[in-house]
Amino acid sequence: MDHPEQQIQHIIRSLTQYSRDDQRTALEDYFLPDAYFVHPFCRVPSFGDYKIPFTDLTINSRQFVFYIYQWYRILSPDIQLTIDSTSFDKNKNLLYVTIRQTFTLWFVPFSLWQANVKLVTVLELQRLSTDKSHKPLLGEAPIPVNDDLRLTPQPPKLYFIKGQQDHYQVEDFLKFIAPWGASLLWMAWQLYATFICAIGVIFLRFPIAWFQKHVLRRDTKAIKTQ
Repeated sequence: MDHPEQQIQHIIRSLTQYSRDDQRTALEDYFLPDAYFVHPFCRVPSFGDYKIPFTDLTINSRQFVFYIYQWYRILSPDIQLTIDSTSFDKNKNLLYVTIRQTFTLWFVPFSLWQANVKLVTVLELQRLSTDKSHKPLLGEAPIPVNDDLRLTPQPPKLYFIKGQQDHYQVEDFLKFIAPWGASLLWMAWQLYATFICAIGVIFLRFPIAWFQKHVLRRDTKAIKTQ
């Protein structure tokens, strides 16, 4: 990628809404072979090419990321997806993407199993030199941000995805496994916890401050009135 914030929308749609071939092309063009993947329901640790014993087959972690995205499309062929925002932290090489999606299991009639969720995807990027085919030159150290200031000719450089982490609120990922009210129960628990916080402050702040100060001999400036 030359411009991650502008290009990431096409990559995400290729992985979640387009064909199997588009998925594979997006992964091979933009993800490193040892890319990792973290989701509330699945995880792919980072590992490079590994030859399967007694076969001529080689596999890496990117291949397992492909399996996840392909199974995702098999379960929900008509995913509705909106990208609300993108933000690129160039110093940390982290790309943040806020997404809303509707995931519907195709084999459940009348769209009864449907999850309308919101998530933040964090993509770890690496900037690497590339060959004439725009493929990363693997084995080289990642290029620092200020490398463009060098005066000597350098190979073309692009950003590649080293890893992906999908972050959901609890009520959102509950919609995947129990779409008929589990998220409402969780919201009720959150409201209950908020009520307990308020009760604790109103009725217990002074007794706890006194106990910490006079019995435990601890500093109570965090909870006492100045």
